Amino acid sequence: MGRLILFWAALMGLFLLFSVSRSETEEVRQALVRFMIQISPGNINRGANWGWNLTSDPCIWQGVVCNAMSKSVIIIHLDKLNLSGVLDANSLCVAKSLALLSLNHNQIVGNLPEGISNCSQLRRLFIRGNNFSGILPGSLSKLSKLIMLDISSNVFSGELPDLPRISGLVGFLADNNDLSGRIPEFNYLNLRAFNVSYNNFSGPIPDVHGHFNASSFSGNPGLCGKPLQTPCPSPPPS
Repeated sequence: MGRLILFWAALMGLFLLFSVSRSETEEVRQALVRFMIQISPGNINRGANWGWNLTSDPCIWQGVVCNAMSKSVIIIHLDKLNLSGVLDANSLCVAKSLALLSLNHNQIVGNLPEGISNCSQLRRLFIRGNNFSGILPGSLSKLSKLIMLDISSNVFSGELPDLPRISGLVGFLADNNDLSGRIPEFNYLNLRAFNVSYNNFSGPIPDVHGHFNASSFSGNPGLCGKPLQTPCPSPPPS
């Protein structure tokens, strides 16, 4: 009798594990379909190989890569697809294992939402060449695993959030926006790529330890100091 009880208990455990796994997969599928409806309004059906529907496996959708073992979504790569809606981070970040999001060279509008911080495993975020606008969310600094952030060629404005808080960041590209204020004190020794040219930053450039030349800072009339040729004004006498 004891062995029979153990057998049924083990069987029930496997059933519950399978049920939970399936329900999580279904939850992610539904959430990602919502994400696509928001980011590609009126253009959800792009042919038989497109996927992004409630009846197929997300791992075979165009632009989606899954972990071979867990089958969880780890990459969404949707560059140059004329996407023209808004980014629904609340739906996107239901895919808890997402490590790379690339939406370069589309026509996506609106803000980068605060909810992007719920994509806690995100390591690379590429949204270059869209029509994002508004102030960057402070929650970006909560993406502790982020190593590369490219927000170039959008219409972002205002000051940068506390991005130096992300200790593992090795690349930050924000050229051709409307960002303003002072350039934060990044750990420039760790950065391999950095560009904030053609914005409205002002004040002295932080010490970049010779890692980046003037092209990373040009096009900001209010900036001064090396590596630019514009010297900063002397402080007033005390």
